[in-house]
Amino acid sequence: KCVGVSRKPRLAEGKTFCTPCYKGTLPAVDSRVDEIVLQLKSRCPLSTRGCNWLGQLGDIPQHMCVCVKLRAHCVFGCGEVLERCETNEHLKKCSLRREQCEYCGEGIEVSGANRHIALCPRHPDGEVSCPYKELGCDVLGIKRKGLDTHLADYSISHQKLMLREIHQLRSEDDKLRDVSERKECENSKKFQYLKRRNLIIHKRIWILLTLAVLGIAILMSYLRTERNRVDEKEHSIQSNKDSIQSNKQSIQSNKDSIQSHDQSMRFMLPSTVFNTTYLYDYIQD
Repeated sequence: KCVGVSRKPRLAEGKTFCTPCYKGTLPAVDSRVDEIVLQLKSRCPLSTRGCNWLGQLGDIPQHMCVCVKLRAHCVFGCGEVLERCETNEHLKKCSLRREQCEYCGEGIEVSGANRHIALCPRHPDGEVSCPYKELGCDVLGIKRKGLDTHLADYSISHQKLMLREIHQLRSEDDKLRDVSERKECENSKKFQYLKRRNLIIHKRIWILLTLAVLGIAILMSYLRTERNRVDEKEHSIQSNKDSIQSNKQSIQSNKDSIQSHDQSMRFMLPSTVFNTTYLYDYIQD
């Protein structure tokens, strides 16, 4: 159906189909036809780009591994698409090609070699700063290999810069010492004030604690006195209760005695009247 060379031909319904064109369940590969197909003569798929290779159809995969017209991206990532025959020449000129610095051993891009030379800590042509730059040396563009010459030529100037820096440091040191002494004096006064204040606070706290303890003692004494007074009142009330109870018992006893006396008098009264009457009659006679 595709009118092309059958790849992995399938034999079905008495006909030979290539695998992409057959619809349905794929039968087994027709090895006899496949062998004949792989022996057919064929040109390189990139013949339109100039490849003159001619061989068997089955050798095409092996040829493509070495075909000089096969295109690929640059391995350094610059974005160029190159044929295999152009790769070696391009890699020598690629701006992203990396090389190793012969002085410090760091891997650098060829396009940034000049920047690396300026920053390389060992490259003789790299620019360095004068060690006295912080003190005021304004000479620029010193090569690493010429640093010793610069130090020798400007030694007197560098010594003047050092002396000036020493004077400035000494002046700053004197100022700092004065400030430190004033701060120390102020801190000493503040310390003495805080110390006196602390003593006053401690004394006040001690007085307050003493008054609190004294107040607690007075309160405890008052409570104890009140408790004793209450106990005495309770004892007096109990004594009065006992006395009243005793008086009640005495009264009851007196009542009983009076009642007993009354009863005895009642029994004795008729006899007394009889005797009196008899005595009166006897006197009359």
